[in-house]
Amino acid sequence: MEKITFEKILEIYLTIKNLLKKKQQALIKKDLEMLASCDENLICAYNEVKNIYENKDKFTLSDEQKKQLNEITAQIGHLQKNNEVLITHSLNVINKIFEGILNITSAKNADYNHLGKKNQDSGLDISSITGEA
Repeated sequence: MEKITFEKILEIYLTIKNLLKKKQQALIKKDLEMLASCDENLICAYNEVKNIYENKDKFTLSDEQKKQLNEITAQIGHLQKNNEVLITHSLNVINKIFEGILNITSAKNADYNHLGKKNQDSGLDISSITGEA
């Protein structure tokens, strides 16, 4: 494994921050290809962070460096929260659209039985009257 430096850690954190910004734009634009690409790259970046912290005994950070990383981490957390809100909103909109479609189709289908024949209304049916006469 390459030597872990503050610059490398900072680069990874900034990459995560930029990917989350890009993901936010993909969510707004509903660009599924860009969204998938961002998610793949975020997974790689998160794995790099995991590897760094598994080897944290191999490096030390100054208080200023820790402060700088904490600021970026707070920004990352804020971006992640915004993305979660966007995803939740998108899912709610999709859910309402499907709900509307189901209501429309179930209302239309309520007029037909399981054989596809139109159900009789509770009112008088002309065909039954003429059939009996």
